[in-house]
Amino acid sequence: MNPKHSRSLIALSTTALALPGIANADAPPTQNKVSYKISNYTEDDLSRREAPFGDLDRYDIDVHQFQLISPVGRNFSLQVDANYESLTGASPWFTSTGLDGEPIVSLSGASGIRDKRSELSVGTRYYLINGSIGGNIGYSEEDDYRATYFGLSGERHFNDEMTTVSLGFSYSSDDIFPTDAELFNRVVSEDKSSTSAVLSISQVINQVSTFQVALSLTEQSGFLSDPYKLRDVRPQDKTQIALTNSYRRFFVAADASLHVNYRFYHDDFGISSQTFDVAWFQNLSNSLQLVPTVRYYSQSAADFFTNVDDFLKPLSEYQSSDYRLAAFGAYSGGLSLIADLGAWTAVLTAERYVANEAYSAYAVSQPSTALVRYNRISLGFDYSF
Repeated sequence: MNPKHSRSLIALSTTALALPGIANADAPPTQNKVSYKISNYTEDDLSRREAPFGDLDRYDIDVHQFQLISPVGRNFSLQVDANYESLTGASPWFTSTGLDGEPIVSLSGASGIRDKRSELSVGTRYYLINGSIGGNIGYSEEDDYRATYFGLSGERHFNDEMTTVSLGFSYSSDDIFPTDAELFNRVVSEDKSSTSAVLSISQVINQVSTFQVALSLTEQSGFLSDPYKLRDVRPQDKTQIALTNSYRRFFVAADASLHVNYRFYHDDFGISSQTFDVAWFQNLSNSLQLVPTVRYYSQSAADFFTNVDDFLKPLSEYQSSDYRLAAFGAYSGGLSLIADLGAWTAVLTAERYVANEAYSAYAVSQPSTALVRYNRISLGFDYSF
C-alpha cells in the first residue's frame, strides 16, 4: 500500500465511526494525549427592522476546551474533559406586531447579560479482545443552571472486526434558578431531567469505504419552558427520536476522503428536521490537510409556535415565540486546515451560518423574526507523549 493511501485510510477510519454518545476506540491508547481548543462564536446584530427599539447586539461566546486521554495499565484508559465558556449579549425577550404588521422582537438588553459556564467530566474505558465498555460522570454549572450527568457505553466487534455494534446510555439531572426572578416575576427554581439511549451499527464495506447507522431516543421531563421569555409555556414532557446515517469513502487518485452525513429528527412538540452535510478531507502533503464542509438544515415549526406573543392567552395553554421552535432552513459552510507536526497536531477552523425561513424545506405559516446568523472560528492543538 502506498504511503498516501495508508495515511488517508487512517484518517478515514478515525472519523468514520464517530457519532455522539458512542464509543469507537478499537484499542487502548498507548500514549498520553492532551488537547486544547479555543473558539469564538459571534451572532450577527439584529437589524432595526427586526428590533425597532433597544439593543441590537446578540450573543458573543468564548469557549475553552481541554481534554486528557491517558492509558492506565494494559486495558484501561482515563479521560478528563474540562470546558469553560464566557458569554455576553442579549436574547429575544418577547415578540409583538410592528407598524407594518410584521413581527418584531424586543431583546433582553445586551448590557445586562454576562454569564459563564464551567464543566468537568471524568470517564474510563476497559478494552476487551473484541470490544470495550466504559462510563463517565460530569458536572456543569452556570450562574443560573446546574447539571449533573453520567453515561455508559459499550461496543462489540463481529465479522473479523468488519462490523461493530455500539450501545450508549446517558442521564442528566438539571436545576434551573433564573436570575432576577422576583424583579421580572420569573420562576424561582425548577428542575428537569433527560434520559437518552443510542444504538449504532458500523460496517466496513471494503478497503476504502465504511457506513454507519445510529438510532437515538431521548426523553425529557420537567420544566422545559424558557424562564427568560415573558410568554413561554411548553409541555413538561418531550420525546425525541433521531436516525443518523454516515458514509465515508477514500479516493486513491485524489488522495482524499469524502464524508457524508444525513440525520432525520422528530419530537412530540411537532418538530421534524433534516440535516445533510458533506466534508472533503484533502491531503495537501504528508503533514497538511484541507477540509471544506457544507451543511444544510431545515425544520418544521412546533405545534404551539407563534411568531407574535399572545398576552391574552391563559397560561394553561401552550405557546412560544422562540425562533428555535419556528419553521426555517439554514446553510453553513466551513473550512479547516489540519497540520500534523509529529507529536503535535493543530487545527484551524472557520464557519459561517445563515438561517432564513426562505430556506425551509417545510411549510412556513408564521415566519419568525430574529433567526440567527453567526460566525465561528476555532484553533485547537493535540499533543501526544
